[in-house]
Amino acid sequence: MRSPSSADDHLCPPDHAPPCAPGVTHVTAPSVDTRVLHLNSEFQKAGTRVTLLLPKQRVRRVVLALPVEKNEGRKYGHSLDEVRRLPAPLRHGTLFAAPTFSESPWLVNHASRADCRQEDHLVRLVVPAVVSFLGGVHPPLHLLGFSKGGFAALNLLARHPRLFTIASVWDASLLSDRPPHPQLVDVAGSAARLGEYDVRQNLRRYAPVLRGSCRIALGGVGTLEGDWTAGRQLLEEVGILHRAYRDAPAEHRWSVAWLAPAMRHLLELEARLPAGPRDPAGRGR
Repeated sequence: MRSPSSADDHLCPPDHAPPCAPGVTHVTAPSVDTRVLHLNSEFQKAGTRVTLLLPKQRVRRVVLALPVEKNEGRKYGHSLDEVRRLPAPLRHGTLFAAPTFSESPWLVNHASRADCRQEDHLVRLVVPAVVSFLGGVHPPLHLLGFSKGGFAALNLLARHPRLFTIASVWDASLLSDRPPHPQLVDVAGSAARLGEYDVRQNLRRYAPVLRGSCRIALGGVGTLEGDWTAGRQLLEEVGILHRAYRDAPAEHRWSVAWLAPAMRHLLELEARLPAGPRDPAGRGR
């Protein structure tokens, strides 16, 4: 893992992704600061994409804004709409990437369906496509999300601790006091696969890897206060350094009200990380 680099270390994103960008069929530019990478993924149904919100400055980090709805659903708002409302210092040097998924995005691999391997889609296609868009430069990759996106962010950090650097979550679903959500059951496909993606068990299982530095910001409290409390207690129990905070309650949707503290804590944690090697291939275990 490496500390944040200077503004001169990373190239500005190119106007277009290289022709050899993995899985990218074409790139569109809906606005001056936005690019859409249209993907052809063996791990999802047709039509997935990654929308990139480009900084005016050189790219110092990539923040993956994990969705809570399949495809381009906007019942709970849209991440990049709210990111644009962030104060400029909280967006400085950050490329925000919003991927889509063809099923409810818990970021798990289905037990049998080849077109519902969400973790593989993110790790093996989305991340390489974004890195290729940056010309092969590999800045720190952070995870940002709420609700099931928070569940996914913590799981991904635990399962790929050398690919992803920090998970900043708000009102994250840990399913601490209730059975698995029906959507999660559907996209997992079997009881065994559900167990593999039990975020609480994964935090326990991979705790030794995550104990070295503070890489989790656990924000609340919205609708899922019980999950925030259980998550904080679990992280303390297994000795994973983290920052637990309670901000002003916000509606359970994409909102600058929780995004601002989530990004502030993410940047503060990034600034305190020790220097160290990173594995560009993302081999975390």
